[in-house]
Amino acid sequence: MNILVIAAHPDDEVLGMGATIKKFSKRGIGVNLCVVSEGASAQYNDKKMIKVRRESCIRSSKLLGIKQIKFLDFPDMRLDSVSHLEINREIEKLIAKIKPRTVYTTPTNDVNKDHQKVYESTMVVTRPLSSVKSVLCYEIPGIINVPFCPNVYEDVTKEFQFKLKAFKSYWSEMEKSPHSRSLETISAIATYRGSQAGLKKAEAFQLIRTISE
Repeated sequence: MNILVIAAHPDDEVLGMGATIKKFSKRGIGVNLCVVSEGASAQYNDKKMIKVRRESCIRSSKLLGIKQIKFLDFPDMRLDSVSHLEINREIEKLIAKIKPRTVYTTPTNDVNKDHQKVYESTMVVTRPLSSVKSVLCYEIPGIINVPFCPNVYEDVTKEFQFKLKAFKSYWSEMEKSPHSRSLETISAIATYRGSQAGLKKAEAFQLIRTISE
């Protein structure tokens, strides 16, 4: 079985579901990653940071067992300036190639426009009659408009340390507590989501659609 994880920026995949990715890869499930933007040009003046972010993503993906990475390299924090059709076409090409049964994508509950645009494109390219049978959103810590309301929980008690190790690959994005991108906050979220499901550590998801066969 193939899975596709769609990220707006390099590191979304780790923050949202790094431990779940490790859990899947340990089971022999093929996890593919699509990173829509280069994730650096809006935050850093040094263009070399685009390469740094990409290399961080590659290191992290190896640790988590990701099978394949596709970098689309659209402009960071400016996806709303890119043709919706253009983004859709690039993701559609990838879906046609790997034929994933399940797609995980960015949430829409936060203020990040790139996350919202990636979600919208995901809804288009995973429409019924595609190979995709299930679509879920993962949770990304940060400034939110409305609370993230999960209805699916993955027990990642055994794999959680891999999430922290993978995020350390993104050294340029790490912050000190109580920032949402600190290791302490990431751990606290996993503990909180775990408590909602009677688990020590969990990653939480919103199921958008699933088709039973």
